[in-house]
Amino acid sequence: MSTRTTGTIYENTAVRYLQQQGLTLVEQNFRLRDGEIDIIMKHGQFLVFIEVKYRRSGAFADILEQIQPAQLQRVRRSARIYLHLHGYAEHLTACRFDILAITGSPQDINWLQDAF
Repeated sequence: MSTRTTGTIYENTAVRYLQQQGLTLVEQNFRLRDGEIDIIMKHGQFLVFIEVKYRRSGAFADILEQIQPAQLQRVRRSARIYLHLHGYAEHLTACRFDILAITGSPQDINWLQDAF
């Protein structure tokens, strides 16, 4: 299975899980030349930018350690562009950056709100 296909499968798993938690899907796979946001959802008053990580095995802490500062900067920059392109920049919008980690089989899902 290709990395892209694997990523899509687990991003879809993440969307279903988050919808069960009360979030509403806004957009999936927002891509720019030098950045990407896996999932954008609405949670109460927050527009939530979500980074999805999957590992076959390992602890949630291991996944967090694999996220590099440069990657977080790209997500933040992509979020600023998204806000501007979609008219959110004209008014104050509460935003949050979450990480959703999926590990193992059976799947263990860990959702870290306001992660960065």
